[in-house]
Amino acid sequence: MVHAQMFQLSFFYGLNHIFEYGSEDDYIPMENDFPVTPAHTPSQFGAALAFFPAGNIGIELDTRYILSSEITLQDPSDLDSVKVDTHKHYSVILNLIYRIQKGRLTPYFAGGVGFDRLVGEGRTYTSEYGWMIELLVPEKRTDFALNLGAGIYFSIVAPLGARFDVRYIWIFADPDIVTSLSLVLGVSLDF
Repeated sequence: MVHAQMFQLSFFYGLNHIFEYGSEDDYIPMENDFPVTPAHTPSQFGAALAFFPAGNIGIELDTRYILSSEITLQDPSDLDSVKVDTHKHYSVILNLIYRIQKGRLTPYFAGGVGFDRLVGEGRTYTSEYGWMIELLVPEKRTDFALNLGAGIYFSIVAPLGARFDVRYIWIFADPDIVTSLSLVLGVSLDF
């Protein structure tokens, strides 16, 4: 049996709230002076292509590009601080999608695995106390990633729709697992 509209192409924009990670226990003078990365919320944009061979169950290839945001790092030993721009990164995740019902308003669940990769080069900043601080890109730039979430698709007029999506993301970086909450809003085209 052939199903109409087996594919869905989506383009979206939103925010990615990255939770605080690192610990003051990881402080090492002259090596890891700023061990805690505070929570921050950069913008993101992306695209996804989903294939629904079984009606309500589908496979989605989701790509997201997360922009940088300014954060303030603090040295726990002397409270020196420095404002830096976080590294941009992108993710590619293969998800399993389950649509609870199919109609004009379609709620769905998503979960999958993939990778996250940092982009860009190291930069040098000056701290509040006048020290030169070099923000390096880790040698290992690509990490395993996992996401779980849900969303709602709203059919505006066939084949055009709108999509709201929430995902909780784990990036298994070394030494910290970086977690974030992604919220996006976008448009979708069924074909």
